[in-house]
Amino acid sequence: MGSKGIAMVAARTQCIRISSSKVLIAMPDGRCWFMDVGSSNITTLAVTAVAAARSSLAASAVEGAIVAGLAWAGDTPASGPYTLLRYLRWLAGNYVFAGQTPGLFRRAADRFEASGRPDLAEFTRKKAKEEEGHADLAYRDLEALGLPATEAILLIQPPSADAFADRFRAYVESNDPITLFGFSYCLERMAIGRDEAFVRNVQSICPSGSRAVRFLKVHSNIGSDSAHVHEQLLFFESFDGSELASVTRAAFETAEMLAQQPQMDRMLTDEETRLRLRGVGVEFSCMPETRA
Repeated sequence: MGSKGIAMVAARTQCIRISSSKVLIAMPDGRCWFMDVGSSNITTLAVTAVAAARSSLAASAVEGAIVAGLAWAGDTPASGPYTLLRYLRWLAGNYVFAGQTPGLFRRAADRFEASGRPDLAEFTRKKAKEEEGHADLAYRDLEALGLPATEAILLIQPPSADAFADRFRAYVESNDPITLFGFSYCLERMAIGRDEAFVRNVQSICPSGSRAVRFLKVHSNIGSDSAHVHEQLLFFESFDGSELASVTRAAFETAEMLAQQPQMDRMLTDEETRLRLRGVGVEFSCMPETRA
């Protein structure tokens, strides 16, 4: 390859320092590599369908960061079969997190406005509006499962729910609040991995006739998150190199956190959940499960 060809490739490549020891190298066609600083260890990352479809440097970078974050988070305990009690924990945790999301987006919008970035403020306010009412859906789903929702949430909310809310708040209040977009993108990107088959499997472990998957449907590939993913990528494609690097680092950190979530909640087993629910007079004697 001649010097002109090398220069063209370099112009279409972005190297992003993900951490003190890791660098992500991204190409617009979806290809990414993960490199250990100070060594010759370079890992080729899987090209995701989203990155391949968009063929943009922004999509390649954030998608590659998520792939890397999920893979490099270290050993995590197996989640095991998907039981009804596990689904209850997921709803309770999402009620706690989703209830804080709109306010955090609005706080970020105010910060962007104050810093002279009305474009970021407008997009963030749109995100706040999109997230309004989602906590109510999780609450209603818990009620549809026959639970006194308020009491159940207080008893079984997973530790990870507050941890994710705290991380979101830290990005919003940081010196570089644009990082919040890497966080929100990663969460919505993971949601679209839940397809119709997943939703049906969850329905199969719920009591017959209950309408307890409304929150899940919204936060799945059959809900709005798929459109939100591509909308965010389109927005990221307008960012400069520094802004994209900030978003990419946050996406990596959030993916690492997601991979460690089972470890955060390891003490809240099905048996522990069952014991806590007895405190509000709810008894589950038979727990169906699925491989959702």
